[in-house]
Amino acid sequence: MQASAFEAVLGAIYLDQGLEVARQFLLPRLDPLAHTIITKRLFKDNKSLFQELAQAHEGITPSYRLVSQEGPSHNREFTVEVMLGDRVAGRGQGRNKQTAEQEAARGALVSRGWI
Repeated sequence: MQASAFEAVLGAIYLDQGLEVARQFLLPRLDPLAHTIITKRLFKDNKSLFQELAQAHEGITPSYRLVSQEGPSHNREFTVEVMLGDRVAGRGQGRNKQTAEQEAARGALVSRGWI
């Protein structure tokens, strides 16, 4: 929702004031975000980033296990844990296993302060 609002504001500035004014509005807001994305390597998906950092920092390749799946087949909610050895590193939920795994990896990244 915020992205749509931002896009609308940027589009209105462009239509009303032109490309240069829109650029002057956008770049100060975009540059710090781009720096954060690059330095924290957020351009990778959470599972890839967590695997890379877990192997580098702890020498362990994460594994994922399905904890539960609830709801009817057309509206399931999956819960997945990401494991480092026998320890739960993070837990995530989603409408499919892939989303739940990404959320589990994100939780593990955040809890370790890696993002």
